[in-house]
Amino acid sequence: MNLPTSEQLKSAAAALDCDWGAVDEVLYGICRQYPGHAVRREVTAEAALIDRAYAAGLQRQVKPDPGSQAITLIADFLVDHGAEVDEILATLDAVTEPLDALAMARIVDSHGRLTRLLRQLTTSHSSPRSFTAKYLHFHCSAVPIYDSYAANRLVKLVPWKEVQARFAQPSGADSEYWAFCVRFFRLYKACLNTDSAVTVKGLDAYLWAVPGVP
Repeated sequence: MNLPTSEQLKSAAAALDCDWGAVDEVLYGICRQYPGHAVRREVTAEAALIDRAYAAGLQRQVKPDPGSQAITLIADFLVDHGAEVDEILATLDAVTEPLDALAMARIVDSHGRLTRLLRQLTTSHSSPRSFTAKYLHFHCSAVPIYDSYAANRLVKLVPWKEVQARFAQPSGADSEYWAFCVRFFRLYKACLNTDSAVTVKGLDAYLWAVPGVP
């Protein structure tokens, strides 16, 4: 496994900040300002901005009634299940960096719970794992962001045979996100051994900027 250098991590973070830094500030800010899921206009703003800014695709997985909008259906669903969503998010309150295996297992468990809940809303009960990871991340920045780009790059960077100290897959977890997080944690821990300033956000940025990895 080839670890990124401190310079590569800094370069990736700087590039991400140049392009997306202000967007991320808005998304983190709105989740801090409106942490609960009882007020529909607040929930609509969070879900719409995160889904569209990060191309998470949840709105494409939802089929609204004629004359309605997908984001309206999503917001109504999140408000109707607001107490459960808030309880899931509350389980991440104690998750801080540097991450350990227990924290990673808690992240994967919370992701699985919210994914299962949202599958009640999606067409053919398809998995909204990307939206879930991104939605959780902007409420708790220690949650690794998942999408197909990051997943494909991480598979090439961290072969499964090189994964050590895998944490158990929580019951009900999304198996693809669990496998992603197992690899992510392997890379994260290895980087921490050489650079104490490594963060989840920094590795997220690096996975978008890995040279030579399609």
